[in-house]
Amino acid sequence: MRTMLKWLGRIEEFSSGLLFVSGILVSLYAVIMRYIFNMPPAWALEIFEFLMVWAIFIGFGIALKENHHIVVDLLYDRFPFAVKRAVSVIANLIGAGYSIFMTVTGIQMTALAREQQIVTIDVGIPIWITYIVMPIGMGLMAFYFLLKTIRAIKGDRREIMGHIDHEQYVNETHGKGGLSI
Repeated sequence: MRTMLKWLGRIEEFSSGLLFVSGILVSLYAVIMRYIFNMPPAWALEIFEFLMVWAIFIGFGIALKENHHIVVDLLYDRFPFAVKRAVSVIANLIGAGYSIFMTVTGIQMTALAREQQIVTIDVGIPIWITYIVMPIGMGLMAFYFLLKTIRAIKGDRREIMGHIDHEQYVNETHGKGGLSI
């Protein structure tokens, strides 16, 4: 299971990063074409938006898995461990429920767009291709919320006590020397 999670994490990080960098390159190309050559490409904004949305939706699961989402823990930090455990289980179940709802809704939305054969205005990409990231991203989030729920039920202190600081995360995931390229 641990190997599968590492494999999934690498795929997520690679694809999200590739989509993000591609979006930045498209944006840079559009800026150069517009302001240096005075020939703005009409398709660039559409492609940029799709790439960034895809990168962000895939990144949701990464942020959740690594506890890098925004947290408000002013009150939570003052609870005893047993209450924190119960709150973690409930919060993760609510997150999983919402993510499952959004996954199902995304599947329905994608199926409807595919059935209607809608295409984008500038490039003519079938719109269902752009919509399919919603069930993918939300499905990943549901998976991670359920995983976090199981860990909270088991009493995993790291899950219940909250996020770790960035330096500790980098040292634990990439070794003591920082990021390895």
